[in-house]
Amino acid sequence: MADPDAKPIVAVFDFDGTITYVDSFLPFLRHIAGFFGFWFGMVRLSPVMVMHAAGVMKNWQAKERFLGTFLKGRIIDELAEPCAEFNRQRLQLLINPIAMEKVEWHRREGHRLILLSASPELYLRHWTEANGFEKVLGTRLAEAQGQISGKIEGNNCHGVEKIDRLRDELGDLSQYEIHSYGDSRSDKPLLNLVDHPGYRSFEGGSKLGYKLIGLTRFLRTLL
Repeated sequence: MADPDAKPIVAVFDFDGTITYVDSFLPFLRHIAGFFGFWFGMVRLSPVMVMHAAGVMKNWQAKERFLGTFLKGRIIDELAEPCAEFNRQRLQLLINPIAMEKVEWHRREGHRLILLSASPELYLRHWTEANGFEKVLGTRLAEAQGQISGKIEGNNCHGVEKIDRLRDELGDLSQYEIHSYGDSRSDKPLLNLVDHPGYRSFEGGSKLGYKLIGLTRFLRTLL
């Protein structure tokens, strides 16, 4: 018999590097921009990548530069099918089956599933709907007259902002028993708050082998 006083159980998954082997944002931009458009844009953005790697430019600032270069002016409604296509094709190469086994376990147990990611909701929404997640909480793209402005709406869903977004969705987090999974320092603030933190839980095997799989698949999505 279920305990009537038991708290509802929620499983919160980061996406990039947790459910996927590696980052999914650049493969998405490659899918949208095409081969030559993507690599031309990457050359233009090389100073941005250097400044971000050096800590001179913040994560959200770098992200807006990428959004401005690749997505500014694009009509939101016209991206629905390209986003769905990206999920069916390139994104599937990046999914870690070990992570998906844990997703399936939580689903069988009847736990609520929430995806919490710094990547744009624009394309993650398709993946969450196809994989039984109740909600995606990601970075939102600002719009102007139905077109992407190249700016982030609100705050980048990164670091402590993930806690704020989860609280906006659930309310008082202490009223839930929360499992959370992440892979980076930006996930640590949330992992430090939850009942069951999982840090880099799905690497499996040797770390070198895991990284090689991720790198190989990542490069394939950029071709």
